[in-house]
Amino acid sequence: MRKGDDHDTTVDFASLVQWYTKHCDDSWEHQHGVRLETLDNPGWLLAVDLIHTNLQGCLMSEIAEGCTPEGHPISPVWIHCFVRDNQFKGACDPTQVARLFEEFQRFADSVPTA
Repeated sequence: MRKGDDHDTTVDFASLVQWYTKHCDDSWEHQHGVRLETLDNPGWLLAVDLIHTNLQGCLMSEIAEGCTPEGHPISPVWIHCFVRDNQFKGACDPTQVARLFEEFQRFADSVPTA
């Protein structure tokens, strides 16, 4: 965390790694996966393919804080997460990266496993 920031940017990848590993079946990972990219806002973009996973077809309530409903930042602190076309997408300012991963985990945990 940078001096003056009041957000914990420490990301715990363990649950995402576990979710990803669970779906690697020598087929899924060849066409689908998880991507983390930087944005020029600046910020982060997390995209997780849900097709052929326990989350396929699941929806979540969209999160849009500090941004327009389209996800355009209007505040220095912002986050936008949604599920569309069998993909979880989340974007945020640099200080919200830990929360971005938490929101994916919250979504994944909300779906009962078979």
